[in-house]
Amino acid sequence: MELQRKALHWRPWLELLAVKKSRIFFVGKRYYTNRDALREKFGRIYQLPSRWADSGEDVSLWLMDYHGVECRDQSVGGLKIVSLPLRRIQGWLGLLSLTSKVMFRRPAVAVASGDCYIGLMVWLFARISGSKFIFDVYDKYDEFPGYRRILGFDLFAFLLRHADQVLFASQTLLSALGMPARGDFVVPNGIELERFRPMDKRLARDVVGLPRERIFVGYFGSMELDRGVDDLIQAIGILRAKGEEVFLLLAGKLRDGLKVDSDGVMYLGNVPYEKIPFYLSSCDVLAIPYRRSEFMDAGSSNKIAESIAAGRPIVVTRTPNFLANFPGLDGRLGSALCECGSPQGLADALRRQLRDPVLVGLPEGMDWESIASRSLGNIIENFRQGKIAQ
Repeated sequence: MELQRKALHWRPWLELLAVKKSRIFFVGKRYYTNRDALREKFGRIYQLPSRWADSGEDVSLWLMDYHGVECRDQSVGGLKIVSLPLRRIQGWLGLLSLTSKVMFRRPAVAVASGDCYIGLMVWLFARISGSKFIFDVYDKYDEFPGYRRILGFDLFAFLLRHADQVLFASQTLLSALGMPARGDFVVPNGIELERFRPMDKRLARDVVGLPRERIFVGYFGSMELDRGVDDLIQAIGILRAKGEEVFLLLAGKLRDGLKVDSDGVMYLGNVPYEKIPFYLSSCDVLAIPYRRSEFMDAGSSNKIAESIAAGRPIVVTRTPNFLANFPGLDGRLGSALCECGSPQGLADALRRQLRDPVLVGLPEGMDWESIASRSLGNIIENFRQGKIAQ
């Protein structure tokens, strides 16, 4: 009787596999890392479901909007997208209405990406609808400022234990939190090769209005303390104090208390994502000055791959965010790799890269097309092998 019940439970999924369809319900945050996943088609929350839909899968993407007030309902290619503003009652009413409709469809897979609160919502949905719950962990969510252990309850640990499968953005996260026997695997953050590619430096500067004759070191991204931007600003000061006519090109959301009015620093604000490739290509050297922290060490930063793909020399600190996610590149970078939290070390590495640049190439398979294809194949294969728990 038990075997018969399991056979009936699996029949819908096996039928879906036979016609190469696997109804996927994907829920994520609309705004994260200071980017708009919808408007800018940014990151894994947009790129994974979008590429899965392009391959012929039946995919719906819901974006939980914690900041805006606009409801959106649109299709891009084969991807059906809904954006729900949770600061307005219309967003919550839309969420309730759409949830009942999606439950009636009973998608085979429900994926949560963004934070633990989205994870809890999708876990409840999956348990009620009979869908398989896949938890996409692209950062250590219990380190987020908004994470709370209410009455001591650890929601992050609960979701990790009760997911049918977990996708991790880095090998560090998988090693620390994953269950390989369950079929957990790494889905790294990738890049769009159509956007991020080598360009002529002079032409790139013309596009964004930068002078052709200056020497620029660039950093573009988040500016929390453990990103090491403070160390980079000091490193530029060290170089300039020794007569180096170098300028720091800095863009991203400004952190409270971060001083960007130093000599030689050009702060551009939080520039549009579509202009980032031109700014990357405008620089003589690109810097990734991360410090060590539990949060940063577990991450998989987009900007490292984007900087390498731009074809410019890079300087990187010895952070697991780089060493674990780009194995082997540390040996090729040599003296362009420096210690975390050392402005002097950064200054020395920048000077070496400016005078005698060393380039490294992007490892194969770091583009979103390859990552999306591998991840979907792994999910389907785990279903076939019965790794995803009943």
